[in-house]
Amino acid sequence: MKLFYRFLDSKWSPFCAAALLLGGIAFVLLRSLVEPRAEVDFRFFWLAGKLWAGGLDPYGDSFREIGAAILPPGNVVLYWFYPPQWWSVSRVMALLELEQAVTVWRLLNGAMILLGTALLVASVEKEPRRRWIATALWGGIALLIEPTANLLAFGQSAGFVFLALTLLTAGVLRREPWLVGLAVFLATFKPQVGVLVLFWALLVPHFRVAALAGLASAGLFTLPHVLRFGAFTTIHEYLANAARWGDLPSNTALTSSGPLNLLARIGVEGIALSWQVPVAIAAIAVAARLIGEQSARPIMPLALMMAAIAAFIPLHIYDLTILLIPLILLVAAGATPLWVLPLVTLLIVRPGKIEALLGLPQYSSGVSAGLIGFDIAALILFAFAAREALRSLVGATEPLQVPALESGRLA
Repeated sequence: MKLFYRFLDSKWSPFCAAALLLGGIAFVLLRSLVEPRAEVDFRFFWLAGKLWAGGLDPYGDSFREIGAAILPPGNVVLYWFYPPQWWSVSRVMALLELEQAVTVWRLLNGAMILLGTALLVASVEKEPRRRWIATALWGGIALLIEPTANLLAFGQSAGFVFLALTLLTAGVLRREPWLVGLAVFLATFKPQVGVLVLFWALLVPHFRVAALAGLASAGLFTLPHVLRFGAFTTIHEYLANAARWGDLPSNTALTSSGPLNLLARIGVEGIALSWQVPVAIAAIAVAARLIGEQSARPIMPLALMMAAIAAFIPLHIYDLTILLIPLILLVAAGATPLWVLPLVTLLIVRPGKIEALLGLPQYSSGVSAGLIGFDIAALILFAFAAREALRSLVGATEPLQVPALESGRLA
């Protein structure tokens, strides 16, 4: 990726990067302040906070009954799927009116994406000028790509996941266990990602205590709900609602990311989404082993882990801003040929528009828009990360020369 760094060193790069960043910030402000529509998924978080404030259990029937009574027309309120540590966040959001809360929520998610990008770039780029330009460049891209646009439109919580995974990456690169602990804590707000992050952290002895501390902190945040409704009732109701997740039309192979989405688009359906998860688990275990053995050069194992999560964990389009994490890591390590960066960028900027131009069908109110491009991009990045991991495992005679870390940055 020498061409990328030549661009960073050029006299035009500050202007291009600044334009991208300002464009990204303007886009977030536009979607937050000018179009603060509340008929989105955020209503579920806000409603749970209202119920908790009134002493009611959002895992019960009151979620549907009161939701139907007080929410404006929009997404049908069915079940509260999220873990009880959301009590603190939802209660704060419920202090505001719905229109105000959704605006704050969108701004918060945009800020988390920008913060996570800055933290990641600062962890892989040592030279100050390059660091600031790359932060603006990647930050602008992160705010403008399709997943972020969908995140803002739906009012989802993917900013938490993105920040969690960038915190984990920065914690490993900087050798700061507390960052990994904070990452585990934030990741538990999205259980299908939190379980994988915790699994990885427990496999790496250096981060095991921090991971357990993060898990314990998440447990403390469940106490307001647990102390009121009981531990057994909380576990039973949460798991019962979670079991219904797959029954919704927005949680099928046609609307969730991964290889099964690509297969479903060509007519191969009926395969449970869980079948693609073991590939991610195996890759994460390999990444943990390599980080334990090659602690001075963790960037490629981290890229493998992040690419595996993006490629094989069933997620929605608004979650897939995380694909930028392995892309940034692979570019920093020089682990991909020249054609990969422009191709992946093309696939992730606005793939939904490409699908629309091609006349491809969309599913579940458009939540599937853009998944094809992201599925392909994620598999490309996973392939390059897996290639280097395989070479490391078998002891290739000429492994990729990934720079060592120096004072928490790539040397």
